[in-house]
Amino acid sequence: MKILFVAGEPSGDEHGSHLVKALLKRLPDLDAYGIGGPLMEKEGLRLIHNITELSVIGLIEVAKSYPRLKRVFNDILKHVDDDRPDAVVFIDYPGFNLRLAKKIKKAHPEIPVIYFVSPQLWAWGHRRIHTVRKVVNLMLVFFPFEVDVYNRGGKWVGHDNDTMSIATHKFHTKSDLLVKHVGHPLISKLESFVPDDTFLVKHNIPGNKRLIALLPGSRENEIKKILPVLLDSALKLKNEVPDLFFVLSCARPGLKELILDELNQSGIKLPSDYLRVVDNSMYDIVHNSEIALVTSGTAAFEAALSLKPVLVLYRMNFISFAVARALFKIPFINLANIIAGKRIVPEFIQHQMTSERIVPVAKKYLSDKNYYDKTVQELKKVHEDLCHGDAGENAAEEICKYLKR
Repeated sequence: MKILFVAGEPSGDEHGSHLVKALLKRLPDLDAYGIGGPLMEKEGLRLIHNITELSVIGLIEVAKSYPRLKRVFNDILKHVDDDRPDAVVFIDYPGFNLRLAKKIKKAHPEIPVIYFVSPQLWAWGHRRIHTVRKVVNLMLVFFPFEVDVYNRGGKWVGHDNDTMSIATHKFHTKSDLLVKHVGHPLISKLESFVPDDTFLVKHNIPGNKRLIALLPGSRENEIKKILPVLLDSALKLKNEVPDLFFVLSCARPGLKELILDELNQSGIKLPSDYLRVVDNSMYDIVHNSEIALVTSGTAAFEAALSLKPVLVLYRMNFISFAVARALFKIPFINLANIIAGKRIVPEFIQHQMTSERIVPVAKKYLSDKNYYDKTVQELKKVHEDLCHGDAGENAAEEICKYLKR
């Protein structure tokens, strides 16, 4: 059996590596080949192109790289013509992959097209749902609500009570698309986490203090915009709740100098009696903290799935925000809120991202146990909705079932 895989970026390489490993365990004679990266290759993918040939960010960069992208695109089509694989598995990267899927399905309608990691058409570009229904046979999704998005065809609709739901849309054409929820990879990652019992001692963090996690992100532009507000909020919280201690996560070594510079500008001198900067230990930081003040992104979602109340912060330049507002049609940015369909963790976006707004909410979590526990219970429901076993294993099982048909 032959299966052609197409991943286009590092995250796709990571997700694809788990899928390739799980499929080869079930199908030892499988010829798994295509576009991937070092992780997929390590698990047994026979590379015909590397993701470095496709990994391009920005409109100008895409335009400059068009000849190379087109060359890879055409070569994949030639491989499909020559090899006639038993299936093609696309992993995320929708701009490239949906165009390629259309060409393959038109030329070879008998070849099953499988998509792992759905395009986020529930957030923007909803019209792509019609393309997916035409050219994809099996869609494997991370989030349970995505099954409804495809089967009911709806878009998110916001309501006055700060909730949202999926409205039903009647399709005018039939589709053979089958959609399966396979769980989210973060669940397996979180479940495999073993707390470091020596974490506090190792980093000279007092055990008699109430810890607050500060997670400023992993990108320099985010840190420059958001860390000053995090630090200002920390200083004000410390003045009002004296027994607090803050642990600031440095996501990667290259950010340390920038973080230390922002600390100096805020007036916080290290070593401090109420703050530590800790490298590469985000899970331990969150595990030991009561709440987390977090830049929006994967870390904010991971902290929420760790069942800790998070206060989500984000700010971008005005033009980028205006474009995002025009593209994204959902009222929330944190995935915990999106999955719940309502606001369960507070978000402080753009002009709302001020210490004057953040500190009172943080204080309420620290002083009101009922408020704290209610948020934790809501986060447990989100965790349970996603808890569907190992995503790679489940996806491999669904693919094998589909191909046996």
